[in-house]
Amino acid sequence: MEVSIYKAALHEKPIIENLMQFYVYDFTEYTNLAIRENGSYPMLPELPTYWEDTEHKHPYIIKADQEVAGFILVKQIESEARCYNYLAHFFILRKFRRSGIGQQAAKLVIHAHDGEWEMYQLENNIPAQKFWDKVLNELTDDKILVKHDNGRRYQTFSVHKSSSI
Repeated sequence: MEVSIYKAALHEKPIIENLMQFYVYDFTEYTNLAIRENGSYPMLPELPTYWEDTEHKHPYIIKADQEVAGFILVKQIESEARCYNYLAHFFILRKFRRSGIGQQAAKLVIHAHDGEWEMYQLENNIPAQKFWDKVLNELTDDKILVKHDNGRRYQTFSVHKSSSI
């Protein structure tokens, strides 16, 4: 399958909002978040800011053979201490999982933003940890700093555009 990612335009925001319901639902296995009385899950409060702060926040739609397959939300964090890319949210629809589409999309988005990266997975989300270990080991030659804090497993690494996908 041909995998592509592209920045979601404002008129495509509803696509990510709709996919967010599946994303949050999948996470209830690890978070026990309750569904609301109206049958939906709460929206991420910061989601609208991805179309407001377009210099530092990047919403991507993933496509597999032109069909929507998921989304990626990336933030660029700048402080006096450091500047880095933060992979805030990554979601692949179940029908596309274990097909290599997620790995391809992850590599595409990481290579789209040069430099230092940080991400985390919940400590109890073993499938996500295995997925990201595989992707990052292919991208970084095992130069990954891992730390555990407050129920989360963080990874920090660097990727430069001269690296191969």
